[in-house]
Amino acid sequence: MAGTSSRSIHGVRQSILPSEVMERVLAFLPLPVLCRMRTVCKGWNHIICSSRFHDSYEQTWVGRGLGVCFSTKFHSDPHTRIDRSVRGMTCFLDLDERRWYLIKGSVDQGFDTRDVAMGDGLVAEFCCPVEDEGSNHGGPSVCCIQVSDPILKMRWMLVPCPNEGKVRSIVVVAADRGSRVFRIFLFDNSGFGKTGFHPCLWMYVSSTNKWRCASQPPRGGSDNNFARSAVVFQQGLYAIFTVFGSLGHFLASYDIEKDTWSTVFENLPAADLVELVVSGGKLFVMLWRSAPSTSGAMMLEMVEIQVLEKTSRIVLRIPASTLSHLFGERIRKRGLAITCLALRLNFNGSCSSVVLFSNSSGKVMIYNVVSATADILPEHPLRETNPRYGHHYRATHQDLCVRDILQKDAQPRAPVCVGDGKRL
Repeated sequence: MAGTSSRSIHGVRQSILPSEVMERVLAFLPLPVLCRMRTVCKGWNHIICSSRFHDSYEQTWVGRGLGVCFSTKFHSDPHTRIDRSVRGMTCFLDLDERRWYLIKGSVDQGFDTRDVAMGDGLVAEFCCPVEDEGSNHGGPSVCCIQVSDPILKMRWMLVPCPNEGKVRSIVVVAADRGSRVFRIFLFDNSGFGKTGFHPCLWMYVSSTNKWRCASQPPRGGSDNNFARSAVVFQQGLYAIFTVFGSLGHFLASYDIEKDTWSTVFENLPAADLVELVVSGGKLFVMLWRSAPSTSGAMMLEMVEIQVLEKTSRIVLRIPASTLSHLFGERIRKRGLAITCLALRLNFNGSCSSVVLFSNSSGKVMIYNVVSATADILPEHPLRETNPRYGHHYRATHQDLCVRDILQKDAQPRAPVCVGDGKRL
């Protein structure tokens, strides 16, 4: 074989293996490993970036993956902000491989991050100028919104939102996978509790680089409602509103193209805390509420919402005492200490497992519903470093697929952002 120009890897000449065989072998690699394999040679890079390989890969991994989980650490000193030592870092957990990855991005050192929202692989940060460490009087107002793509390692400063300096409650980030145009939905709840208050929804579209005020949400029989939770589902925005002075909630949907609202559920179950969750192409409501018994003990309840039929069904109930024992921490009644990231349903619609995340400790757990056992995943890499500050974490389930990661990694351009949008 002397004189051949073929390369060998671990003693196997690449020229001997047909491309169809290499495609099949590569399809069994986990996604992070697959990204590294692109750098081995031009031939492998060509195979991995092809549409045919993407189809084969997704067929191989269908039903196996639970996705990844983006997470960021905050603390208060005395005002909430991202810890400066980790600002610009985004970490994600490969739930199948049980491994954390840390991505360090660029930041503008002149700003602190006061709040964050994550969705479809993008991170929106609400920033203000860095304040004096010794300042204890009144937290500064947000002065700008910066959006970053951790995988592309790019960051943009958006044009100002008309209510940037006000208190926000719910922020939703959503991107179109094909065009990479993204939207930011921002509910203004700053007047909640005041006479005649009604929440206002602002929407930013990257293709126009403009904010606009959406039509008023439904009132649900009250003149004072609070936007509690929102998600993008089936090309629409779904939001839960809480009626002032009660535990009553209702679910409404917003048609983005028509700029119209409609009520999906007028009366959701009474609960102390509610949160919308999208998982596996289905819409769920997570509720912290008293158990339907005389004990009155708290429990986590997951309810699937069938939007077209306007019906619902309970898929999961876990006592708060069980979660407290498994996580090894106290579950607070006020303040959503546990977040549901994803659910896995059986063919008959029953829930087999659920991925839960602690906002207090950053712990992630896969709870097996059938056996009532838990698999505690590896510890969060940005664990507490200064015990005198109260820390909390944010996480969201990102249903990223091979097309997202490899297309982002291959293209030199960022998501569409035109006009006066600034790239930092």
